[in-house]
Amino acid sequence: VEQQKNDLTSAQYDAVKHDAKRLRILAGAGSGKTRVLTHRIAHQSNALRIEPEHVLCLTFTKKAAEELRTRLKTLGLDSPVTAGTFHALAYAQLQTRWND
Repeated sequence: VEQQKNDLTSAQYDAVKHDAKRLRILAGAGSGKTRVLTHRIAHQSNALRIEPEHVLCLTFTKKAAEELRTRLKTLGLDSPVTAGTFHALAYAQLQTRWND
């Protein structure tokens, strides 16, 4: 927790620690949204015992999804957090439901 505090601004830290199940982060480019998201997932997994395989992170680009996965691994979450694009998730659902 102390390391997280050092890596985040006070507003980011507040967002990470916020007790809402769902949280919307509205911020401009380069403001640390991905940092907040990854730290929040790590916090919820470690402190609140939310299973990482129950977490779904959706992005618009493959690059952003890969960045999420990389940062989560850096924070010690090698377990299966699902991070992908909206399109990849929809495609996976189609493959699962209509496997013809």
